Amino acid sequence: MYINRISECNMQNKRTNGDSSSSIEIATTVAEEYKIETVEQDMENNTWSPQSTGSRNSQRSSSSSNLSLLYEPELPSDFNRCGKVISIHVENFMCHENFTVEFGPNTNFLVGKNGSGKSATITALTVGLGGTARATSHATSITKLIKNGQKAAKIEITLCNIGWNRFDAEHMGPHLTVVRHIRQSSSTYELKDARGRIVSRKLDDVKRLLRRFCIHVENPVFVLNQGASREFLKKLDPKSNFTLLMKATQLDICLNDLDECLVKRKNLRRALERLKLRKQISEQLVAAEEEKLARLKDREAVKLKLEEASNQLAWLAVGQQEEELANWEQMIQLMEAKKAKLKAAKAQEDSTQAKLTLQLSKFEEMKQQNQDVYKTHETELREAMTIMQEHLSKVSNIRTQMKNAEKILSEEQHDYEYYRGDYARIRQKSVENTDRAVELKQLIADREALVKQLREELLVTKERLSSVREQVNARRLERNEMQQSTQKIQLDIETLVRNKTNKLAINVDCALRSKYSGPNQHRMPRGPLGQYITAVNPKYRDLIVNQLSKCLGSYIASSHEDSQSLRALLQRFYGNNVPTIITSAFTERVYNVSKFKVQATTPNTTVLIDEISCDDPVVMNYLIDLMRIETVLVTESKEIAEFLTSDTENVPPNLTRVLVPGLGLECTPPPKYSFRSCPGRYVHVDNRIEQLQDEQRSLQERAVSLEADYNTQTEMQKSIALEVAKKTSEIDQCLAEVQEATQEIMEIGNTEYLPEEDRLIADCRERIEKWQEERCELQLKLDESEDLQAQYEAKKSVELKALEEITKQMESLEAKAHEVSEKKRTLDSELSQKNRSLQKMVELLRNQKTVKQDVFNELAKARLAAELMGGFIETTNTEEELSDIISQYQAKIKQVDQLNYNPAEVEQNLAVLRHNLVEDANRFRLSEKVINDLRQVYHANAINFQKYRYHYLTMVQNNIQCTLEQRHFKVSFEFNLKAKTWDIHVFPPSGNKTSSAKSLSGGERSFATVSLLKGLWTTSDHPFYFLDEYDIFTDEVNRKLITELLINEGQDWRMRQYCFLTPLDTEVVESPYIRILKLSSPNKCSS
Repeated sequence: MYINRISECNMQNKRTNGDSSSSIEIATTVAEEYKIETVEQDMENNTWSPQSTGSRNSQRSSSSSNLSLLYEPELPSDFNRCGKVISIHVENFMCHENFTVEFGPNTNFLVGKNGSGKSATITALTVGLGGTARATSHATSITKLIKNGQKAAKIEITLCNIGWNRFDAEHMGPHLTVVRHIRQSSSTYELKDARGRIVSRKLDDVKRLLRRFCIHVENPVFVLNQGASREFLKKLDPKSNFTLLMKATQLDICLNDLDECLVKRKNLRRALERLKLRKQISEQLVAAEEEKLARLKDREAVKLKLEEASNQLAWLAVGQQEEELANWEQMIQLMEAKKAKLKAAKAQEDSTQAKLTLQLSKFEEMKQQNQDVYKTHETELREAMTIMQEHLSKVSNIRTQMKNAEKILSEEQHDYEYYRGDYARIRQKSVENTDRAVELKQLIADREALVKQLREELLVTKERLSSVREQVNARRLERNEMQQSTQKIQLDIETLVRNKTNKLAINVDCALRSKYSGPNQHRMPRGPLGQYITAVNPKYRDLIVNQLSKCLGSYIASSHEDSQSLRALLQRFYGNNVPTIITSAFTERVYNVSKFKVQATTPNTTVLIDEISCDDPVVMNYLIDLMRIETVLVTESKEIAEFLTSDTENVPPNLTRVLVPGLGLECTPPPKYSFRSCPGRYVHVDNRIEQLQDEQRSLQERAVSLEADYNTQTEMQKSIALEVAKKTSEIDQCLAEVQEATQEIMEIGNTEYLPEEDRLIADCRERIEKWQEERCELQLKLDESEDLQAQYEAKKSVELKALEEITKQMESLEAKAHEVSEKKRTLDSELSQKNRSLQKMVELLRNQKTVKQDVFNELAKARLAAELMGGFIETTNTEEELSDIISQYQAKIKQVDQLNYNPAEVEQNLAVLRHNLVEDANRFRLSEKVINDLRQVYHANAINFQKYRYHYLTMVQNNIQCTLEQRHFKVSFEFNLKAKTWDIHVFPPSGNKTSSAKSLSGGERSFATVSLLKGLWTTSDHPFYFLDEYDIFTDEVNRKLITELLINEGQDWRMRQYCFLTPLDTEVVESPYIRILKLSSPNKCSS
């Protein structure tokens, strides 16, 4: 009902016209329909539900029996609901020539082999009740459904017309027939009553019948044909599930209708805007007529106002002159105060500059003291680290001796226990082995002392080697830097020698011209750029060379590929010192810089771009982009440079710099005003060549001494490395002798003797005591060495901390000194700036006093003129506003004099316009109220739509879960409204955990699909449900279970009609509620 009401409202909206008044009337109608629909829907929600359909239909059937029917043909008593299919009759349709099937009122099984015409029956139902051929999945055109060899086909479908919501019951009777004739060129419908008489041939009546019975044959939930059934049983796709849910619950129709309602409401809102505009126009017309009437009545008042406004304007001019005079006086006072402040600030900055100089000298003294303390702590740290290294070696040797002593002690204890066990010992060679052991121990002690001495010497030698290596690396790095500097100076000398003529460069690479000959000549890279540039005036040649020094040796390429090719070519001539290559698009003409070029407005001044001659547009455009030469002025006078840059009013447009080549000055205008002296930038070429040659000779002399020092350090490094290798070899040899002696001592200790038992035990006990004493002595030495090591570790930490503190202090002093230097430099700059500002201020103060006297004279004249016009009248309007008011008053008087308005006619027009304005305002107010009511109803329906969607989804999922649990299946759902998907994950009881329908067996998938359809059937009521080949993928057990499930569905819903099509024989037994319809074999299907 909710969906039907929204559809009816949309149909009414579609018949609206474009006129604003008709749109408002339709908006009122739609709002009333929506309100009625809401009331009806509330009544339906309170009085009707699918579970009580049977009882309510019976009540309606009993109530409808009171109607006076014209016909009462015979009809089975179980057909008690409108829309149930009583029979289908087809002629020359698909494989049937003349075929009739009669259905039962509740559950029907249509059984037949493949090709017997089962699918033709369900296709005839779809097409006969207004469906399209594409919806049947059997044909793309309805004419293709005609039997081969025939020209026309006919479909007759008889529907029940008993029960609730009858269709024209008084004339149609208890049942009616829909007939569709299909021909090659057309298709027509007929609607027959219970006696077989044709009542209508209009398609609209058939559609009205279907809406009355709520029949939707193209909805796959109600009529699932063969193709759709097989595809549905195979996939269970999430998007298909979502679409099926929306179709089953008819929420897709509801959503479309809501969207259409929203569009219509926006159209009505636009119509309301047009009404509002119409009302505003009426208001403007009324205001215009009222103004005409007021003009006629107020002409004399306007004259008085004109005189008053003229007087106010005169005195306003006096006030402005007085205000301007006061402003000048105040400005002069401020300038006097600022002048005094500048003088005081200058004196204070002189004092501050002296203080900063004193602070810098103190910082230098403190820095020198910290450096001396740093060197002292650094020496102590090195001594501590050397002693620590010695103790580390000593601790390592002691621990090695302790391990050997413990090992020997363990062996002696083992021998002691062995002797006590009364084993015989060998007595021979005991004295010799004992003496030999003493000799070996003495040898080990001598070699260990030697190893200790060699290690100490090796440590010192390695430190020397590390120091020498650092010096060698430093000399190598310095030599490489010096070679690079020499090469750079040589290139600069060669460039300057080439630039001694007026042409800045004349070297052209012949290889480059040969590569870019012919049609590619326009793509040839430009360079060096100096060969394209000429100084117009020879006296500015050095200035141009210095200004363009960064790019004179550069090259320009038009693309990245040309740049790479040029780089490879230049490496053959320049090696690793390849000039700079710029990538820039080539142009055929020089930029037009007339709008951005600075103009030389003073004598002896020229623009830098005018002093440069360049015939190549690519090079000239690059100079304009890089150096902005069109915005640079060149002058020979320092005063002109100061005049052009010191004051903002004197700065010519587009000026960026002013160069004074004779004095080496460069001036920058405000807001980044600066006046810098750069003498090093303008050096004569010959002088510069001599400077570079002197630097080259100095570098060569230094390189000779550096090479000698480098060779000496290298030889020293080699000799120290040989000494380290020699000492390492000696240490390894001594350690090998110690190892051999230790092994021999161990072998002597492992030799078995056969002395007397008591003497052997006593000797063994003595040795054990001796080794125990030696181990204690070693432990004491180890503890002593570790204590000393800890002490020097602490000393090392203290020294490191002290060095760190001194470093921080030195960094802090450096920062403070740098800060003071910056402050001093800033004070110097500010002092110079303030001196210039003070001079400007004195001149400006003199000019302002002159202007003040002129203003005072003008004030006297304005006051005299105002007194002649009348006394003072105060006003809040400005001069422009008063001038406008005077002009308006004059125009009004002139217009009134010229128009000759008729007062009676103006008043009559005003009355008519006011009446129209009232009507437009009432219409706008009523329309706005109706549209607001429509918006509220739309939002209420949208909220109800969301509630119904959630309710239907919950109901469907609950019914699916209950059905699957009958076979102990488990299921989970994922509903994504944004992606429009509905995932169904089924887990069978076999233990095969799966979440994909493709992973289920054929029977399990069919059972899950039927459970889904059964859940969808519970959410929407329909007179009949047709399901084709529901058991095509099942085995015998699953087919039986699914069939029982469908039969139970039919018994639970007696008011519905079910028809299940299957190609397999069924064991279902007929009953009053179950009918078995068997079709003949394929070769007899046309009978």
